[in-house]
Amino acid sequence: MLGSSAKPVSNVFNAVAPDFRKVIVEELKRRDPSLFDDLSQSSAPTNAQSDAVVNLLIDALSANYGPGHIPNDYGKILDNAIGAYLMAWPINR
Repeated sequence: MLGSSAKPVSNVFNAVAPDFRKVIVEELKRRDPSLFDDLSQSSAPTNAQSDAVVNLLIDALSANYGPGHIPNDYGKILDNAIGAYLMAWPINR
């Protein structure tokens, strides 16, 4: 579990695999700059922040479905980015 490893991260995004970090950062900057700023200054997200990130990425994914409700190429990247975020920051309730 990357998010709770002994090695500290300088911000929430650094715990996410680099290929998916870029997509998450771009989507957050565009869709919720305030959340991006908060996470950029935090070493771990709250459950509410993680919920917001995942919901935002799901909304972006929904906008990238092709015929037959199959994600287009960018949609597949978003789907994998959601998984990468949750691998780094599981939402424990």
